[in-house]
Amino acid sequence: MRKSIRQFAALLGVETTTVNNWRSGLSAVKPRSVTQSILDTTYAQRTTSEDRARFEEIVAEGEVAWKNRRAMSSRHVPPTAAGALLPHDGFIRDRFGVPDAGAVGEGSSNEDTVLVDVDDFPALVTDIETAFWAAGNVADAGPLRPIPALIATSRAVTRLNMAGEYTALAAILAPLITDLYRHALEGRPVEQRSAWDTLVQVAFDTSVVMRARGHLALAWSAARAAQDAARTIDSLPGFAAATFVSSQVLLARPGSMKAALDCAESTAAMVGPRARTANDIQTVGMLHLQASLATAAFGGDPHDHLDHAAEYAARLDRPVATDSSSIIGNTTFGSSNVALWKMSVAMEAREPDTVLALAQNLDPQTLPTAGRAAQYFVEVGRAAASRGDYTVALDALLRAERIAPEQVRNVDTVQEVVGFMMGKAKHGLTTGELGKLAQRVGVVMA
Repeated sequence: MRKSIRQFAALLGVETTTVNNWRSGLSAVKPRSVTQSILDTTYAQRTTSEDRARFEEIVAEGEVAWKNRRAMSSRHVPPTAAGALLPHDGFIRDRFGVPDAGAVGEGSSNEDTVLVDVDDFPALVTDIETAFWAAGNVADAGPLRPIPALIATSRAVTRLNMAGEYTALAAILAPLITDLYRHALEGRPVEQRSAWDTLVQVAFDTSVVMRARGHLALAWSAARAAQDAARTIDSLPGFAAATFVSSQVLLARPGSMKAALDCAESTAAMVGPRARTANDIQTVGMLHLQASLATAAFGGDPHDHLDHAAEYAARLDRPVATDSSSIIGNTTFGSSNVALWKMSVAMEAREPDTVLALAQNLDPQTLPTAGRAAQYFVEVGRAAASRGDYTVALDALLRAERIAPEQVRNVDTVQEVVGFMMGKAKHGLTTGELGKLAQRVGVVMA
């Protein structure tokens, strides 16, 4: 219906947090019967034919992801992650002017039962790796799905990535990658280009997720696949996106920091002047953000790249043509995301006071995805911990976990800060919520 979250909640007569939970895609949700009745009635009586056409299209796009998510959904979220009242609620806001997690609207409502996926992620990694290696040359591929269906599934992959639902995403990648390669290598010319274009975006999302989950070799293979596909069709946004994830993987290894910086900077300088469409601007802007992070990690001044990223974000505030023939892009890029990256860059430069000052001026509600909102609270938590304020740090990390549990529990920076706090905080804190969080993120103390 193209309403805002608040407008749609008001139409239904439910809390905005309930609609936020549905929209974010954080988990499989089973509404109560009364809620389902409200939805059914609204659909039957208040939607137009155009609304219904869009609804049917969205349902078709998400069918595969939904089936996999339902198949793996079998356990309840722990009370803290499910949106229960956290300790010291409001303490972060009072201390630093940071909005409460509830203001972000990503926590679950008590009205619904929220389920999360069993973490079957490691078992899926080999299948994904094989799909890239085989590049469509498999014996039991089955019927080839049409390009429109593959594009719809790839968009579902991107949405799951943005929501931090990595296991549900991984479950649909291998057959998707295989079918895209088959179209790219065997299809008609028009299908081939579309398949290569879609493969760039899928490989990009794969690399982002695999790096986040610590599978760096597969993340690198996916980044190379994205680069090869972009080069095949001479795609500017594809090349920028592929370089972004390549630099991210390189930055994850201390020995390749210089390579991470060089590839991000050189590509940004090369493709930046050619950026014209919204797709171009989004991907080149993100590349400058990655270059700023790599610069900070290497001990340099990141502000030049941050300024360039802000300039690209400002260009998107004006009408800009979108290349409708390509699905490559990064719709999370914008002014609020640049502000979030400034926090991450300041943390990389070991400037926690700067992080907290920046946090005061950034409303998490303006961030484009659940994953970005969770990252906001992760950076606040890291900064507070580095200042020795472990109660504030724990509050922030629990808020991040509530927003995007799978993402937060598998981020190496979260594991590092929780391990640090377990070694420094007072006994009462480590045996309470902090100790429970340490178990959930896999921190083992000697």
